[in-house]
Amino acid sequence: MSSYSRANATFKNYAISLGVVVAIILVMAFVVSTRSGERIPEVQFRPDIEVLRSSAGYPVTAPDENLPEGWTPTSSTLDLSGPVEWTVGFATPKDSHARLVQSDDDPDTVLRDTVKDAEPVGTVMVGDREWEHLESEDWGALVLREEGRTLVVAGSAGVDEFAELAEHLETFPVPEPEATGDGDEAEPSEAADTDS
Repeated sequence: MSSYSRANATFKNYAISLGVVVAIILVMAFVVSTRSGERIPEVQFRPDIEVLRSSAGYPVTAPDENLPEGWTPTSSTLDLSGPVEWTVGFATPKDSHARLVQSDDDPDTVLRDTVKDAEPVGTVMVGDREWEHLESEDWGALVLREEGRTLVVAGSAGVDEFAELAEHLETFPVPEPEATGDGDEAEPSEAADTDS
């Protein structure tokens, strides 16, 4: 009788242990499935383009409308208080992060603030432009120094994703000052008549 009770108690303990393990697995499966359905908060950065164009004395570069699927804009920060600077952050298709920074601050200052401890490792051709390529163990960047501004694509993503973002950039010229006099206003309409 006692041996029967011992076997019964052992089976009961196994059943309880198995039930606890199954419950833990079910909870973990639920958490994982819930997280996989999460959406990354998306910001609208396009309104900042016009604000920047009216404030910056340089041509403004922004991601174009044809940025491939999977690039999710997560932040857009404009600083018009000193050097004019715009930063747009993205979650990338490979679940990493990249950001586009453009500024008319001193190039060395821009690099110090955006590339962390990444060091130059060469160059990367994107379209017809040659970008400086910098890398560290957990950070990288592509840098384009132009007259009056510096462009940086940087983050924890790989160089292939940096190049993809850089390839899908478009540049808007500095807006023409609005005409103030009657004579000034007549010129564009005359040019338009000539074109038609």
